[in-house]
Amino acid sequence: MEKVDQKKLLELEKKLLFESKEIPEALKPAYEKCLEAHELLNQGRMIDAIGLLEETISEFHENQAFKELANVLDLLGDLYHLRGNLKQALKAYKACIDVCENCEDEISTAVIAEKIAHVYREMREYKKMLPYLYRMLEIAEKFGDAHRAARAMAGIGDAYKAQDDRETAKEAYEIAYKIYKGLGAGELADIVKRALKELEKE
Repeated sequence: MEKVDQKKLLELEKKLLFESKEIPEALKPAYEKCLEAHELLNQGRMIDAIGLLEETISEFHENQAFKELANVLDLLGDLYHLRGNLKQALKAYKACIDVCENCEDEISTAVIAEKIAHVYREMREYKKMLPYLYRMLEIAEKFGDAHRAARAMAGIGDAYKAQDDRETAKEAYEIAYKIYKGLGAGELADIVKRALKELEKE
């Protein structure tokens, strides 16, 4: 089998991308870096990929390419999280959620809010989870997203439980349990039910 020339493949990907999308000339260097970063990730070279992606932030921002900027910040948050660098992950996610909020992209805001809450959970900064979980809940209710609302309520329960506010935790868990049961999500309902039972034992 003929060995794939990675450089030629990358050039072909660039050609296809630029021909299929009307990408402004000013954005092409940043798009090229994103493609190169993707290739580096495929090769397992995460640090090099992160370096390239960081370079695109100012380029996308200067050209008001906010969708691309949010996507890069989200990916950087994920990569830093994978590397265990929670502070850098948080920084990227928070910059991303600011872009999403400013662009009134509430669905993306909810996605990133959940990621931020997850990072704070890992950092054991439970109180800081709450504003993001409540924002996630607000958006879920607005769009009728019951699954997301249940996850937000379960997270709120966890955050209050960790702060030893058992009554508020119980209320949040009960709402999450009710939503999951209504959705027929038995396994998720059972997880919340176990959390409620643990709360009662304490």
